[in-house]
Amino acid sequence: MHPTSQSPRSRPRTRTKLAAAALTVSALGLCLSSPAISAPDHDGDRPTAADPWEKYILAPESRTVRADGVYASTGAVANPEGAFGDGAVTLGQGGQVTLDFGVNIAGLLNLEFGDVTGSPARVGIAFSETTKYVGRESEASTGGPRGRDGTVWVEAEADGSWSAPKELLRGAFRYVTLFVDDAASVQIDDVVVDYTAAPLMEDLRAYQNHFYSSSDLLNRLWYAGAYTTQINTIDPTTGRSWPAPSALWDNSATTGVGSSILVDGAKRDRTVWPGDLGISQGTAFVSTGDTTSVRNSIMTAYENQKATGELPYAGPELSFYRSDTYHMWTLLATAENYENTADVAWVRSVWPEYTAGLDYIRAKKSDRGLLLIDETNDTTHESRIPDGEESMANVMYWRLLGTGATLAERVGDDALAAELRAEAKTVAAAIDTYLWDEEAGALSWYPDRRDVHPQSANSLAVWWGLLDEARADRAMEHLRTTNWVERGARTPERDDDLQLLFGSFELQAQLAAGDPEAQEAAVDLMERQWGWMLDSPQGPQSTFWESLRESGEVVSSYQSYAHGWSTGPTRALTEQVLGIQAEEGGSRWEVDPHTAGLRHAEGRLVTAQGPIDASWTDEGKDLTIDFTTPRGTEGSIGVPVDGEHVLVKLDGRVVWNSSNGKAYGHPVRHTGERVYIDGIDGGHHTVVVRTTR
Repeated sequence: MHPTSQSPRSRPRTRTKLAAAALTVSALGLCLSSPAISAPDHDGDRPTAADPWEKYILAPESRTVRADGVYASTGAVANPEGAFGDGAVTLGQGGQVTLDFGVNIAGLLNLEFGDVTGSPARVGIAFSETTKYVGRESEASTGGPRGRDGTVWVEAEADGSWSAPKELLRGAFRYVTLFVDDAASVQIDDVVVDYTAAPLMEDLRAYQNHFYSSSDLLNRLWYAGAYTTQINTIDPTTGRSWPAPSALWDNSATTGVGSSILVDGAKRDRTVWPGDLGISQGTAFVSTGDTTSVRNSIMTAYENQKATGELPYAGPELSFYRSDTYHMWTLLATAENYENTADVAWVRSVWPEYTAGLDYIRAKKSDRGLLLIDETNDTTHESRIPDGEESMANVMYWRLLGTGATLAERVGDDALAAELRAEAKTVAAAIDTYLWDEEAGALSWYPDRRDVHPQSANSLAVWWGLLDEARADRAMEHLRTTNWVERGARTPERDDDLQLLFGSFELQAQLAAGDPEAQEAAVDLMERQWGWMLDSPQGPQSTFWESLRESGEVVSSYQSYAHGWSTGPTRALTEQVLGIQAEEGGSRWEVDPHTAGLRHAEGRLVTAQGPIDASWTDEGKDLTIDFTTPRGTEGSIGVPVDGEHVLVKLDGRVVWNSSNGKAYGHPVRHTGERVYIDGIDGGHHTVVVRTTR
C-alpha cells in the first residue's frame, strides 16, 4: 500500500455528483429541518466569506459529504479518484483504496454501484480516524472483548446501492477503506456520507462566535477545538449501545434526552460524561453558542439520578456511578449553564434534583472541614487514587459551594445561600491549612502526600480564583518547572501522563495567573501539546485527542481522536487571551485581555443579552482595546500593569494613573499585576493603556 495523495487540512468535498447515493438521514429520525441553534437578536451581520477567520472553519458546507483525496491504493484498482470525482473507481480481486475526507467527519456511508462482474461480489468497508490504524478493520469503539470493530461486508449488485443502517453510523472518521477479496470486479460510482453531527445546526459553518489573532496556529487551534465539540454533538438516539454487540458496532442506542446532546467522544463513547463538560461546555458556548445540547446532557444526568441524590459518572447506556468528582461536575455544569443563559425558570425546574445532589456530596465532610471522597470510579481506568481529602475534589467542592450559593439566591433561598457561602469560607481555610505546601509553592495531592503537587487541583484553584495572586503565580511556576516536557505538561497525579482534561485546566490557569511569563508559557503549551496533535501525521489533523503520550504517538485503536475535554485552547483563547467573559446571560461582563506575547486578537461572544465584540492591538508602548457590549448591561475592563508606570484612558479620558495611584470617574481595583475599571455601561468603548516609562 502506498500513499497517493494527501490534503491534511482541506475541508471535505460537498459538491453534487450525478449518481448521488440515496440519502438515509431520514431513516435515523434526525430532524435536520429543525431550527438552527437560536441566537438573540442583535446588531451586526453574520461573518461573511471576506472575514479572515472564515478559512479556519473545519465543518463541511453541506450534510452531503464526499472525500477530497485518496490516501492510499493497492492491487487491482482503476481510477481511485472516481469514488468522489468524475467517473467511477473499479476494484478487482485484491484491490483496495483508502479515501481521505480531509478532516474528521461523522455519519452514514452510502455506496452507489455501477457494473459488477463475478459472484459473489462483496465490498469490505473499514473506518479510521488515524493513519496508524488505516486498514481492513475499523478502529475499536465498542469496548467489547473483540478489540477492533472489524469489517462491514456489503453485497454489491450491478446498478444497485447500499446505505449504512442506523446502527452502523460512524461517529468519527477521516479515512474509509474499500476493498474486494472475491474473484469479482466492482465499479463504485459514488461514495457519499450523510453528515449527522450537530443536528440542531442548519448551516454547519454558521458559528455564532469567532476568534482571530496574529497567530495562525492559535487560530487553527481555536477552530479545531470548536469543531471537536461540534462533532461531539449528536442526536441522542445515535449513542453507543452497551453491552457491546457481538459483531461490528451499534450506534442506535438512546443515550440522552431532547433532540441533541453533547457527549464525550464522537467515535467512542457517544455518551454523556459530566466531567468532560468541565471544558467542552464552555467550548460549545464560545464557538457555536450551543447551550441547548449542553442542557440536554445535564438533564440526562438528572434523569438518571439515584434516590440517594447520587448522579451518574456516565449516562446511559453505560450508566456508571460511584464518582464523587463527576457527581460534582453535573452540579457545576448546572451553574455554568445558568451563567450562560440566565434562565432562572430552568434552574427552578431542576432545583429539587440539584439540591438532592448538593446534600449527597455535602454529607462527605471530614473533621478537618475538607471534603472526603470515597467514590473514585473516575480513576479506575488510569491510576487508582485513594479515598480521602483529595485536593482537586476539594477545590471543586469550594467552587460548588460558591456557585450553589448564587443559584440559591436566584431562586429565592437566601438562607441556603448564606449557609453555602459560610461553608465555602470554611473549606477555603481548610485547603489553605492542610493542602497548601508553602515549601513547594503549590497545593499538595492530599494532606499527607506532599510528594505530588497535582496539575488538576492547582490549575483549577488558579483558574477559579481560590489562590491569591502571589500564590497563583507560584503554583503556575511550580507546574511549569516540574512537569513540562517536549510534548506538553505532565499530570503527576495520573502517572505523569499528558492528561488533556487537566491540561485544558492548566491553559486557563497559566493565562489567568496574571504573570506575563505564565501567559506566554500558556501559548507555548498550546503549541507544543495541542499544536502537535493538530499537525501529527498520525492523527486526523482536525480534532483533538482523548489523551497523548509523551512520545507524541497515538495511544490506541480504542482511543477517541475527537474528544471534548481536550478543547481547552478554544475557550481559553476567547475567555483569557481575547478576554471576554460574561455572567447572568451577558447582563454582567468583563473584558480582560491577556496578550500573551501576541500582537493582535479579535472576536465575538454572543450572549442572551446580545453580542460582545472585542479586539485589541499591542504595539509595545500602547495597548489599545476596542469593545462593544449590549446596551443596558454593565461590566469591567481589565488591563495589565505588572509594576509598570501606566496611564489608562477610557474613551479618551484618564481613569487610572499608576504614578499617583489615583482613579478618575470609575471605581478601580488594583491587584498588582492588573487594574480593573468597574461600572462601565454597555455600548462601544475604547481603552488605551500607555506605558509612560
